[in-house]
Amino acid sequence: MHKQVSITFMNGPRDGDTLAFDISEEDLETPLVLTIGRRDDADICLNYDSQVSRLHVHVGFDGEDFWLEDTGSRNGTFVGDTRIPEAESYAIEPGTLFRVGRTWLRLDPLPSDVTAPAEPITDSLLEQDGIDHHEDYDDNTPPE
Repeated sequence: MHKQVSITFMNGPRDGDTLAFDISEEDLETPLVLTIGRRDDADICLNYDSQVSRLHVHVGFDGEDFWLEDTGSRNGTFVGDTRIPEAESYAIEPGTLFRVGRTWLRLDPLPSDVTAPAEPITDSLLEQDGIDHHEDYDDNTPPE
């Protein structure tokens, strides 16, 4: 089974951008943990936001549940108006907005049917509908 987790920027210079992180069924034995911070090696780098710590917050996903874990950032991580506790897992629901520094983000799983690769159309699939898809049509004459 193929899934993705996406994080969408809701304001700032990357407003509207979405980052997608692939996860596979095998990877769910170990939760997906993403780091958000100002460091260049963060999974989500917010180096333009001076209110974000170098390693600000972890975002976790175990295939069913999301959580945030503030790593002791100076300015905190917020869900709505609530500052989440440091070094504790804070459960959030898909679609929840959260703030890191001055940057608002939204975390959502993408449905597996949207992210799975499409099955290629082959001649055997085309033959199943009983129509000759290889018949040449005159460009000016609609098919019957």
